[in-house]
Amino acid sequence: MTRNHTGHPTGQHHHRAKLTTEQVQAMRAEYIPYVNGLTKLARKYQCPRSTVRDICNYMTRTAG
Repeated sequence: MTRNHTGHPTGQHHHRAKLTTEQVQAMRAEYIPYVNGLTKLARKYQCPRSTVRDICNYMTRTAG
């Protein structure tokens, strides 16, 4: 289990996580601006477009 500097669970082990580490890695690999964009990925992974944006821009889930 991944933990941050204070010992709290992070990534897919966080109690509010909706995506697995594998899904996050796949999302980043599939993201191609203007071709396979944020909206398509949001529909595929059934999460908000803003979540996909943050993941693909490494604003969240930076470790995984």
